[in-house]
Amino acid sequence: MQFRLLIAALGGCLWLSACSENRLEKCPSVSVLVDTATLPVTAANGTDLQYTAFITKATRDCDIHRYEKELDASVNIEFRATRPNGSAAATYTVPYFVAITNEGRVLAKRQFAVRFTFEQGQTAAAFSDSVSSLGLTAGRDKQPFEYGIVVGFQLTKAQLDYVRRAGRYAK
Repeated sequence: MQFRLLIAALGGCLWLSACSENRLEKCPSVSVLVDTATLPVTAANGTDLQYTAFITKATRDCDIHRYEKELDASVNIEFRATRPNGSAAATYTVPYFVAITNEGRVLAKRQFAVRFTFEQGQTAAAFSDSVSSLGLTAGRDKQPFEYGIVVGFQLTKAQLDYVRRAGRYAK
């Protein structure tokens, strides 16, 4: 009898995990825009690099409602920051955006900010942030999975130029 209950419980878990995977397949994908995945921040003199922040990972979840045309999505973003030397403790705020896209067009974009701290002597810090309540109603001839969620740092033109000059990968 206990064996049958165990088998039934395991079958239920597998069924629920299959539903979860199936649900995520219907959700918009999430990606980090390469040119905006790095945020270089210079000191007040404008030349010395104070720290660099990176978006290392973005994942999503969503709930699809009403005839599979409306959804609420959430995005979890993982960051990492480095600085050249482990000086005094310091707290910074970095701006980033989350956008909803379709066929290469930005349909909606919201800006956010996340705070992080380098402890005294620390040269690297990992931190994360979550954005929830990203609502989307798919167009009449569209499905939710045809949309995309794009994440990136909100860069100035000078920062974007710096990132493009530095390159993402060694050549």
